[in-house]
Amino acid sequence: MRQTQHMITQTHADGIVTLTIDNASKANALTAAMLEELVTAFEAASAEESVRGVLLTSAGGGGFSAGMDTAQFEHSSAVRAAATIAQLGRVCEAVKDCEAPVAVALTGYCVGGALEIAAAADFRVGGRSSWYSMPEVRIGIPSVLDAVNLHRVMGWTKASELILTGNRFSADDMDRCGFLNALVEDAETEERALGYLRDTMASDRAVIAQQKRLFRTWKNAFEREALADSQKEFALAFARRNG
Repeated sequence: MRQTQHMITQTHADGIVTLTIDNASKANALTAAMLEELVTAFEAASAEESVRGVLLTSAGGGGFSAGMDTAQFEHSSAVRAAATIAQLGRVCEAVKDCEAPVAVALTGYCVGGALEIAAAADFRVGGRSSWYSMPEVRIGIPSVLDAVNLHRVMGWTKASELILTGNRFSADDMDRCGFLNALVEDAETEERALGYLRDTMASDRAVIAQQKRLFRTWKNAFEREALADSQKEFALAFARRNG
């Protein structure tokens, strides 16, 4: 079912919401309207207890997404640029804050802002055709937002290389450095990604949501704070069970 005219489609089956970037005529580039729809969709999935997972994929077969629609940066206004990048940041936050796990199926190109959205997800499955690039430095701007977390999923060495050179990384490159959970044939990416989501259904939804919150604490807090928060969340799990 087409969700809106802005090229994000949505289906819901067997507890899993599938969101599809469907702007293939423009390399699945992300517009401001599409970003807003993604935020709304992830927030809705998080709030709906019947949703056990979210799959983010793309239409057209050419690539996952070429990143932000460059037309949005054809100006010299710092205020407008800040507003645009903040909107992309809201998508990444909505992915990480979603109480249901999020998996991304990647084929073809995954560039810039689209790579940051993928980095925010819980599971990343790459097709053998997929390739990855953070070309921002080549057009005179730094990589920001979830580029901050790339070193956590692929190591400082390769994250620095990806960001500083603007070079393409192959699917094999990204698999070797740990960015991908799995590398499969292109036709198998969605099914493998769905498999990860189905595996999480063996656990209580609330526990998965807790674990996602803890991951954020572990990544963003000092060790003592993270350990204390872990104990609190563990106790809350028992309190909910006995309630």
